[in-house]
Amino acid sequence: NTIIISRIPLNTTLIINVTYDRCLCLSSLSYPAFNWFPNGTCQLFSVFPITYRIQITTGARLYFPQKTYPNASQCCMPDINYLLNRLKQATIILANITTPREIIIDDHGYLVTVEMSPNFLHRFDPKNLTTITRIAIPNEYEMSIGYNQGAYFIAPNNENFIPIINSQNLTIINNITMTGVSGPRGIMFLNNGSTMVVTSNSNNSLVFYNRTSLAPIMYKFVFSQLVHNVGPHGLWRVNDSFFYATSWTNKTIYSYSATNNSTHWNEALFLNLLKVNTTGGSTSIAIDECGRFWFPLETNIILIYDQQGNLLGNYATTTTTFFAVSFMKIIDNYVMYFSDCANNQIMRLDPNIQC
Repeated sequence: NTIIISRIPLNTTLIINVTYDRCLCLSSLSYPAFNWFPNGTCQLFSVFPITYRIQITTGARLYFPQKTYPNASQCCMPDINYLLNRLKQATIILANITTPREIIIDDHGYLVTVEMSPNFLHRFDPKNLTTITRIAIPNEYEMSIGYNQGAYFIAPNNENFIPIINSQNLTIINNITMTGVSGPRGIMFLNNGSTMVVTSNSNNSLVFYNRTSLAPIMYKFVFSQLVHNVGPHGLWRVNDSFFYATSWTNKTIYSYSATNNSTHWNEALFLNLLKVNTTGGSTSIAIDECGRFWFPLETNIILIYDQQGNLLGNYATTTTTFFAVSFMKIIDNYVMYFSDCANNQIMRLDPNIQC
């Protein structure tokens, strides 16, 4: 019930109307792998794909007749210079929106953000950025949005609770008391949503909550950890025991790894950009499928680093009006979304890449 799919164009041999046994016989001499499909199609690979994915397909079979196996899949766009050139030629769509913040894609496929002021939840068609829904939400100065278990979690700057909004009917499910939080900026979920982490910008803390109920969804404060990255802001989950957080004030990225102590995470400095000449702060990061760090600093330039902290290059937005990237999201085929809180815009960037 699985097949192998190359992420980049690859010459393969297709034979139709054959049984699985016939496909196996044809492949046994000179083909290291084949896919057989329930419609009788046999796809023979003369070489292993360099970058690939394994896909579940009912009734299909993947076989390696020579008992040799492909290396771990490489990422789709390992050449950063080639990728940057494609981004320079990308198709760009802009949409006007008042003070957009963090951007997410929900289970309905909508691109979703919150407007800092006035306070609205805004959902867009991710392909053309036309508005799907725009509704008023409680509180003022909405600073962030998270998504989990079919619900939006909205973090206002000057209130003491996070409203949870049902993504189906847009009604409020519950309100989470923001114990320990002063100036929320980032929201992240761990352990299949059983743990919620919020960055507390004003008191330099990471605040952890445990889910106490699924119906209705509810979280309660567990502990708060003081951190060295002043003004913690954006969060990026790597796995349930490791994540990154940015410092808006110091333009740094810190890593956090779980310990045997359930109320303490190890903190380590990963990247320091304090000397970068920009008036903006470090609002967020994005890590692409090649493990590269994309680092917006509220300017029109996004800095790109490898996993060792070496600068690989930068991408500059190329619009007729100034576009300062506050938050960004990278999805399949390097389609990117940027939000510009200062200049009231969001952008969709499509480099027309097939991975």
